[in-house]
Amino acid sequence: MTDPRADRDPIGLVLLTAGIGLLLLVGASGTSLALPPLGANGWAPPSLPWQLGGWSVVALQTAGYVLGGISLWRHVRRPTPLRLRWWHLTLLAALVLLTAPFGTADHTNYAAYGRILVEGGDPWSAVPADWRGGLDPVVQRVQDPWREATSVYGPVGTWLMGLSAWLGGEVARQVVWVWQVLVVVAWLGTRELLVRLGTARPTVDRWWTTNVVVLGAGVFGAHVDTLAACAVAAALGLGLARRPLLAGLATGLAASTKLTAGVVGIALLWALLETKGGPRPWSRAARLVLGALLVIVPAHLLIGVHALTRITEAGGGISYAMPWRSIYTVLDLVTSEPVARTATTWIAAAGCVVLALALWRLTEGLTEVVAVRVLFVLTTAYSLGAGYVLPWYELPQWLATAALVGLLSAEGWRRFRPLLLLLVARSVVLALAYVPGRVRLPDDIETVTLGFRFVASPLMTLAVWAALWVIWRRLRGCRTVAPRT
Repeated sequence: MTDPRADRDPIGLVLLTAGIGLLLLVGASGTSLALPPLGANGWAPPSLPWQLGGWSVVALQTAGYVLGGISLWRHVRRPTPLRLRWWHLTLLAALVLLTAPFGTADHTNYAAYGRILVEGGDPWSAVPADWRGGLDPVVQRVQDPWREATSVYGPVGTWLMGLSAWLGGEVARQVVWVWQVLVVVAWLGTRELLVRLGTARPTVDRWWTTNVVVLGAGVFGAHVDTLAACAVAAALGLGLARRPLLAGLATGLAASTKLTAGVVGIALLWALLETKGGPRPWSRAARLVLGALLVIVPAHLLIGVHALTRITEAGGGISYAMPWRSIYTVLDLVTSEPVARTATTWIAAAGCVVLALALWRLTEGLTEVVAVRVLFVLTTAYSLGAGYVLPWYELPQWLATAALVGLLSAEGWRRFRPLLLLLVARSVVLALAYVPGRVRLPDDIETVTLGFRFVASPLMTLAVWAALWVIWRRLRGCRTVAPRT
């Protein structure tokens, strides 16, 4: 929604540009506390001829997220259109590809698993530290503690990692750069798919293309979640276009890239079964499920049962940035670690259900497009309530947000705005909790950054939970008071 009285917000545009620019600078400056060493560049773009110090990296990343978050906050308070031209997108994509991924070392894992696959190994059972005696020029770039970890990614995602390794050869930076190309294509592809859903380009560009959390955590970090989000957008679009079999195939691709991305299938199935009127909703639902199984079953049979076990086991983590970590810590004192972890995981799952129920009530009447509403509710409940959440896990939530905002009326925007402000604030805090992003840090920086992760992020999430409860109570009160005649 836009305010006709405010066609432009130069301050917000400056804040957004500055925030993105600061983050790009971190990725262009070479090895740092945010960017693990990748060795020689080969034919991949080189870094700038200087390196950033530890606190400089922290300051740039923090300022980038904060400025970008403020620009989004200003837009929610006073909506203005963001009109990007083709050359804006081309320039931004080119700048992304001139950087190296930063914020985590996950891209070194992707390169290693792809390399192992291309060389005839099984990335779901081979440990990077042991591959080729630890001397492989690509696999040896994996950072601790993942040197002892096998792949937890789906077959489609891992095959794309293999494609990157095949094209990149024996130079780690080249492998990573090819992977970045795939990520950028997926990011821009998701943009076009959202537009084809009927969402206005300014809305898509505000909440997806230039969203500092999507860019900073997903695109600049070159995370596989960006590829999964593209498949989610494709499945959503095909489902809304009444192509259930094709939507199922896209759902299978999403789930086979990253398992949690299969949530789009639940949203589409829910919408199909809730459809009133129209021919054979059960038949369309069956075609949706069939399409998903046609991808998921063969792909996972091909990689083996042991790989599926490894993928599903990855969901048992408890993040320091979530309030559940405190519950896990208490349970770990009075019981065994496996029992504490399992119990906390189930408690978090119950929390997700409660959050989903609350969000379903809060979004009532915002749109008649059930699939978009369900996808928003489920992805947001997961982001706010799962036991293990990282900033790039929120990409499906922001995809669903962009689609939902594009469907809102003026009254719907007024109702949705408080929730959107909460989500923006919480996502920025979560992103800040993982600055600079490397595991091994100098003591002084580790004290500050981990302190923020252990305290500020869980408290922010608790505050959002409380705010959702207050908003829900107010809405419930308004509905139970009968109007006077």
